[in-house]
Amino acid sequence: MFRSKIQKRYEYVLSDCNFNLNLHRYTTNILEMDHRNPIDAVIKYIKEMLRRGEIKPGNKLPAERKLAEQIGVGRTHVRNALQKLEFYGIIKTYPQSGSIISGLTIQALEGLITDVLKIDAYDFRSLVETRIMLEVQAARLSAVNRVETDISDMKEALDDFVAHFSDTLRVEKDFFFHRAIAQGSHNPVLSSMLLIITPDILHYYHQHRVCDDTNEDVIREHFELVDAIVECDPDRAERVMRTHLKALDRFSRETSSNIIEIA
Repeated sequence: MFRSKIQKRYEYVLSDCNFNLNLHRYTTNILEMDHRNPIDAVIKYIKEMLRRGEIKPGNKLPAERKLAEQIGVGRTHVRNALQKLEFYGIIKTYPQSGSIISGLTIQALEGLITDVLKIDAYDFRSLVETRIMLEVQAARLSAVNRVETDISDMKEALDDFVAHFSDTLRVEKDFFFHRAIAQGSHNPVLSSMLLIITPDILHYYHQHRVCDDTNEDVIREHFELVDAIVECDPDRAERVMRTHLKALDRFSRETSSNIIEIA
């Protein structure tokens, strides 16, 4: 019996050593491939952890410090990678609790992460055209399908957007506001499609300072959108959304840069 325990312990240690050796080799490989993009290296590492079964849907990810040590990148790169994954709904980060993997299936998670890694360059005009179509339909459906909790979420997101209108969180808060409208449509496919394309459009649009921080029309349009949805007026919601996106549409037509580069 004692011999059996020693043998099991030896096998466990040996297996652990082999695992760490393989993990080290894998980490070295992804860093060699992504020495110019450590954020993608972190994302690929997390994808590999899912593939190997080291983490599962609903599990908590290792802490930022531990991930940084394991992969050999800075904590800032880990933090940015986790923010990118959260942007696309793959993880959820809770204060004082860490980052939790979405409850989707392994196959769905791996597919989503693969898609995120593929988003390197898109034709900006095509992205904007697609977003306008989706946003207009989302506004119409939201005015028809929204419930009281959706209205509360929109108003909360609107207040948050106004509070951060002139600071660095404006892009993020604008995204959350539009996401609240999309969720009010109660069409999960439409919401998911907007979730994929909108962050990159907002990043590019605001990076080039297309929006004038003193333009109060932007805030007014946000309030009018919520009013139209509260009043269950899909035609008005569509008109306001089209007006709201006119500047973006015009900018995408006029810009001489057709490629959107993702940081």
